[in-house]
Amino acid sequence: MTRSHPHHHAHRRQKQARSSVRLGIAGGVTGVLGVAAVAGLIVVVRAHGGESGPPPRPMAVRTSASRPQSSVRRGTVPGVRSLDQLKTGTQLDVSTPEGFSYSLAAVKAGTSERPLASTRTPPPEGDTLGYIDYVITNTGTDEALLDFPADLFVRRSLVPAAARGRCMPQPGVPDALCTLPDHTDVVNTLGFAPPKSEDEDQYIPAGASYLVRVATDMPVSTGVTGHDLGLYVWNPRFAPNRHALEVRLP
Repeated sequence: MTRSHPHHHAHRRQKQARSSVRLGIAGGVTGVLGVAAVAGLIVVVRAHGGESGPPPRPMAVRTSASRPQSSVRRGTVPGVRSLDQLKTGTQLDVSTPEGFSYSLAAVKAGTSERPLASTRTPPPEGDTLGYIDYVITNTGTDEALLDFPADLFVRRSLVPAAARGRCMPQPGVPDALCTLPDHTDVVNTLGFAPPKSEDEDQYIPAGASYLVRVATDMPVSTGVTGHDLGLYVWNPRFAPNRHALEVRLP
């Protein structure tokens, strides 16, 4: 018998609402990677401003304007075993109308032709993809929906002309930055128990922290550095005044 989570029905209504809000605000910004992309091949790649070697393997995924997917694949980031090994920026605390609460802490920003194992195809020749790694922690006393509040923003002048129409500004974010359709994977559970699947959702245990990576689905210039990327929370579920909140890099 499936356990009924106390926030489950409210969350389903919120999922529909936030999909509509995101589609309305972002002008149809949607991720191009689906669940099938989780089975993408893992290859050794060239990285610009990030690590080299195979991309992290996803444990859970989200595309822009969608709910977390139910499939889970085990994976790790080489050399990272616990939260103590990560240098993070200032922690940002957020919560949802359903009562879930999280902290977010950015780790690093960079670019790569395949930032995620679920990246299906590389960008065009001469372009790359941007990514930011951050830690999400369930700060509540009960399990919480595995959600991904933050989106990656990039300097608009470094977005190729063909993709610039999909790069959307948001209130509270510097005018020079915009957000492309992006995709988020859990890449390391940092020694905590993996998420639990329940119906079509996943839940993170109380107190657990996961390392996640948000990456653009559309190309950016190879001239992009970590200084040209930013991590912001702007979804009204987490920023009720519709003013974006920055998750500062270290």
